[in-house]
Amino acid sequence: MHKNNVKENTYPMRIIIVLMLILIASACSQQEVYHSVAVSKSSHSNSPIEASALSDDGKLNVVVNSDSVCLWQNNIKSSTPICLSPAHAQHIEIAYISKNNQFLFLSNQVSVKKYTIKNLQIVGEWQVGDNIINDISTSKNGQLLLLGFRTGKASIVNTKTNKVTTYQKHELDINAVSLSENGQVAITGSSDKKALLWDTSTGETLFEFSHATRVNHVDISADGLVGFSIDAVKDRKFWNLSTGQLIAELDTYLKFIEVNDSVFSTDNSLFLTGSPRRVLQLWRVADGALLGQWESTAEYGRASVLAVALNDENSGKIAGAQNVKSVTASNSDGVLEQWDFPVK
Repeated sequence: MHKNNVKENTYPMRIIIVLMLILIASACSQQEVYHSVAVSKSSHSNSPIEASALSDDGKLNVVVNSDSVCLWQNNIKSSTPICLSPAHAQHIEIAYISKNNQFLFLSNQVSVKKYTIKNLQIVGEWQVGDNIINDISTSKNGQLLLLGFRTGKASIVNTKTNKVTTYQKHELDINAVSLSENGQVAITGSSDKKALLWDTSTGETLFEFSHATRVNHVDISADGLVGFSIDAVKDRKFWNLSTGQLIAELDTYLKFIEVNDSVFSTDNSLFLTGSPRRVLQLWRVADGALLGQWESTAEYGRASVLAVALNDENSGKIAGAQNVKSVTASNSDGVLEQWDFPVK
């Protein structure tokens, strides 16, 4: 009888606890998440692609296949891409467009080549010993090139003078790198569970951000004032890079979030991410709130979002919103899509 009484008294309490958890979850999720259908869609490949890069404004898209690299002008209807010859398109794993839309960087993870956007003419190539390149980033004008290696080393390459400076920044693989527009500060994320903000001219570490597990992705705002880092399990944080203090964490109950690519808005208030699971998400930096979410189209069953872009320019009016910002994604099925996002 005693055991039966315990069960009878405990069951209502369990119900109360569950109801309380639901109420708490609802209270913490009051932000309305915006959804919309794509306003434009283009197919830039007849098969799954190896890599892709978008300019930050979404006007340029690079598509890398096993035997071709093609550059598309997204703001020109019915445009024909310009492509590298097959001999220059072999084994490309990483693509990156400088923020001034003047240069394209391509890497086979052993070396990096720099091309002009205008006609895809090669202007330089760099290799740092036998280091394997995991990620690259550049300054806005494309003069400074940041390389992150599996050895935990990072190199700053001056592509104008060919000066290469290498620093041992991490104990394990560097998985992700990002460089401010002026090239003065970099943020790197590593399997050693750290993201580091450091001075590119001296290699001095300015701030160290610890994580629970390996850091898989990092990003830095154009002005170098705001950073983002995400590890493999639970830490996904915005940082004030002037003070090293936490701004906010992504406001989500999802246990695992992966990010392939990201970009800050020009005023650092918004942050767009693209994931391997076809999803684009727009976050507010101040509190980590999710503002918008879109799903990329799958044509061959994968549709991992490889590159994202956020256009801050006003492009029209919809649904009573005064301004419209557009988000763009290029996925692993070679599909390019754009969605409008109203900012009231």
